[in-house]
Amino acid sequence: GAASGIGLGMTEALAHRGMRVVMADVEQEPLAREAERLQKLNFDVSPCVTDVSEGAAIESLLAHATGTYGNVHVLCNNAGVSGGGGAEGIWSQTQEDWDWVMGVNFYGVVNGIRAFVPHMLAHGEESHIVNTSSILGLTTGGGSIYGVTKHAVARLTEGLYHDLSARSANIGVTLLCPGLIATNIITSARNRPAGLESGANPDDPDQAERIRQMDKYFKAQGMAPREVGELVAEAIAARQFYLLTHPENMQGVERRFDDLLHLRNPAPPVPMVPGN
Repeated sequence: GAASGIGLGMTEALAHRGMRVVMADVEQEPLAREAERLQKLNFDVSPCVTDVSEGAAIESLLAHATGTYGNVHVLCNNAGVSGGGGAEGIWSQTQEDWDWVMGVNFYGVVNGIRAFVPHMLAHGEESHIVNTSSILGLTTGGGSIYGVTKHAVARLTEGLYHDLSARSANIGVTLLCPGLIATNIITSARNRPAGLESGANPDDPDQAERIRQMDKYFKAQGMAPREVGELVAEAIAARQFYLLTHPENMQGVERRFDDLLHLRNPAPPVPMVPGN
């Protein structure tokens, strides 16, 4: 997801710190444009068109990275999509919805871990992995495939941390849980692949209007992606595991776990705090 949003913010923050960055994204034209812009600013970046849902594509990304720059020391598993439809309930989301969103949001992270961790373990140099979940991966709320995938990424990343710690591996891990960020994720259906096009109510004008309004709100109220990138760079340096972009959203996390501790039925979700 390096061509826009949080991925681009992380690219800029890390490049400004002198890192050589391979930028991976499924959108070829925006990726080429942003890579060229950064190269003109004398940052050492290399674009690589990648579909993270395909394991072979991630293996090719690793080969591109090592062939271009040598050993990889930081991996950011960040690509994400919001998912389609489902306004009537999680039962209304189609198999194509599930396959698309799980493929990018969850299996994209799995594929990154499976390809890059053995490489990092083999070279043994200090390394770090950042997996992007969401504040919705720590809280409760209405049914959505997006929320399911982000909870899965949180648990996967905690497991990765413990597995690496048990081996005293020289690899840090950060679980990034963004709140409201000014990104293009609401319109991610633009990247939905052929064969997975059948979303829930694809021609529903009300759904299209909801997407337009949500995108407008995210762009107006969300935290700047570059600010997220700076937080990530600082977390990598500090070997910080949990990273919430909006600490105010911890109220929703506390409410969920308090319900669990007291065996209460889930309370209504706490709205996300605007980011600017």
